[in-house]
This record gives sequence, C-alpha cells and structure tokens, in this order.
Amino acid sequence: MKSISKDNLTVCLDVRPILANGNDPFNEIMAVVQKLEKGQTLQIINTFQPIPLINKLENNGYKSWTEQPEIGVYHTFFKKEEVLTSNFENKNEEESLKFEACYKSFIGKLKSIDVRHLEMPEPMTAILEELEHLPESFALFVDHKKVPQFLLPELEERGFEILFHKKSLTHIQLLIFKK
Repeated sequence: MKSISKDNLTVCLDVRPILANGNDPFNEIMAVVQKLEKGQTLQIINTFQPIPLINKLENNGYKSWTEQPEIGVYHTFFKKEEVLTSNFENKNEEESLKFEACYKSFIGKLKSIDVRHLEMPEPMTAILEELEHLPESFALFVDHKKVPQFLLPELEERGFEILFHKKSLTHIQLLIFKK
C-alpha cells in the first residue's frame, strides 16, 4: 500500500483499498505524515479530492496540490513548507488562547459529551444528535480521540463554529457553537 519512489523524495500512500473496506484512512495517513523526512513529499492516491485532509495539513504548514490522472482517481501531494513552521506554532498558541477564552464565555451554558469510547461513525452521530437538542446560546464541549474530519463540513453547513484543543495525541477537546 505504501511505497517510496526511486528518488526517496516521494512517499506514496494508496488509500483506495482502505476505503473499499469501509475504513477511514485518516490515522494511517497521519502516521505516514509523522514519519516524513525533510524534503519528502507525501502522495495520497484516492477516489476523491480529500478537502478536509488538505485543510488540516495546510494548517500544519504543508503545501498541497491535486492532480486527476484519470476519472475517479485523485493524486494529492503534500510537502512541508519550512517557512510556515513558526507561523503554525504561533497559530496553535493563538487557537489555544481562543479556545480557552471561548470556553470561559460559555461556562454555565455548556453541554458536555465524551465520544472517545465510540467506534466510527458513532462519534459523528452522537455529536450531531446532541447539537439537534442544544439550547440556543449554548455550546457543546466534546472529548474526542481525533479531529472529526468528516464532521467539519457538516458543521459548517449547519452554521456551527468549532474550536479545537489538543490534550494529547489521542485526546482532542472540541467546542462547537452557533456562529
């Protein structure tokens, strides 16, 4: 599934078999991202353009581009831009401060759930169900295993804003509220 080109500059990951088995390739992709060496480019082969992944990695300082060599096949490339590293660290710090300030503004108006024990797609279902019953001017505080990439566009479409706070590699806190 994973291969490295002859010049050792491109790491290729074909996620189509993972998707065909009904699984989410996000964790495997992120494991490969963690192992990328300086100067290497990650190539993801997929059946669609992975917009949430593109947004996430661009926010982490990666430049991306997508090619469609044939109908139904997308090659998306990610290359780390060294110049953006310090900007990303500052952005993370800014986001943490924004998360904390926003969290404090909702004290007394928070509904909390923990979906870390649930298997896919149950976390997304549980979050959307809680949001259906969330009182006006309240926020939903969620303990999750990871950033729910497939939920982000759905939340945006429904007029919600989402903030993240990374506690550890397997614990992300989310704050979801109406814009």
